Amino acid sequence: MPIDHAVATELSTELIHMVKRVESLRAHAPRLHPGLEPSAYPLLFVLTTGPMRISALAESIHSDVSTVSRQVTHLVQQDLVAKVSDPDDGRAQRVALTENGQSFVTRLQDGRGSWFQHLLHDWNDIEVRQFSGYLRRFIDDLSVEIERLRLDGPLTEFPPNPDTRKDAS
Repeated sequence: MPIDHAVATELSTELIHMVKRVESLRAHAPRLHPGLEPSAYPLLFVLTTGPMRISALAESIHSDVSTVSRQVTHLVQQDLVAKVSDPDDGRAQRVALTENGQSFVTRLQDGRGSWFQHLLHDWNDIEVRQFSGYLRRFIDDLSVEIERLRLDGPLTEFPPNPDTRKDAS
């Protein structure tokens, strides 16, 4: 059963408030690495899963290859990542975390974990796990929608008419 329009509108408004507050936190976040912008953190987090080609890295963080390529160049200069041979194609390269990069990511994740403990001090573990589960589900739905938009092209109306979607029956 579809959710009520007023409920969906309330959620969209609350999400806008949340995004704005998260963006404002950047001005107050500690600078754990003097030569690194927080915009590069998603690259480092993705690379904890293993080496990747720049194109795959760009796709995984929903960015363009030229931007990610510039960020990778900077991360190499900071000794946080290195370019390594691609075992599947000797002519290509992958990007991998260096020991310094892995250490930085671990320190960053530990610090964020401690901060979230402080931030959510009056939540219990069950509430945090439920919120995390709902957030993961929402992110998964957003990912599906992003892929749909990538394949179908940009929206021509707002909200999209479900009867005009390519996957409508």
